[in-house]
Amino acid sequence: MAGLCLLGQMAQAELPARALTELQADAWRARTGFHLLSIRGNNPADQNALDELLARGNEKIAALKTGTHGEPETQWVAELQAAWVALAKRARNNPLATQGYADYGAMSEINTDTLAVDRLVRDCKLASASRYQDIYALSVRLQKLASEYLALSAFPSAGLPTGTQQSPMDFAVSAQAIDTRLSSLVDRYRGDKAAEPVVGFIRQRWEFIRGAIPKMNDNGASKIPYLFARYSNQIAEKVESLAVAY
Repeated sequence: MAGLCLLGQMAQAELPARALTELQADAWRARTGFHLLSIRGNNPADQNALDELLARGNEKIAALKTGTHGEPETQWVAELQAAWVALAKRARNNPLATQGYADYGAMSEINTDTLAVDRLVRDCKLASASRYQDIYALSVRLQKLASEYLALSAFPSAGLPTGTQQSPMDFAVSAQAIDTRLSSLVDRYRGDKAAEPVVGFIRQRWEFIRGAIPKMNDNGASKIPYLFARYSNQIAEKVESLAVAY
């Protein structure tokens, strides 16, 4: 795949970085939605929200296909589409939510399918530069952390190491990295009419859910998975709205 991306560069083809980063964030949001179904008993509203997210992902990929030129780019988008289809299929099928038992295979697959989409975007060099890309990148970090928070809230063995070579997430380190980046964005976009309100919104929502992170290491502490999912999704939607604002 990396080879295809390099070939695409040689052909001077470009895909919109914003759209790719949105899909990357959406992959983690799909994993969040999968585990939210476990936590809230396959709640119909959660299922509908997940279905809508996955459908919008299909629409974004269709738009990418329309804008591709040349074989390398077409092949890359086809691989992205296949990875998204696999993720969507697994995200919609959660045995813990529908049948009440923890299926190791399902938890492993949601991890590997999410990582497949994430890696395709991270490893590809086809994307053109995008304004506010640092804000989109922060959203991806937030969605990844949220999805792991939901996974561990749903089931202790549902974390990223399950079925993968990933190390356990260090929530303290991840949260500190978000703090640092967010502080930088606040300074960078002060006075920017489009970006400043978005960064302010992220900061407000993040300050609320961040307080729950230290409790992840305390098995007896109360968790707030629904609010964590709700606020992280609101952040992603706010960031996507930035594309319309400029």
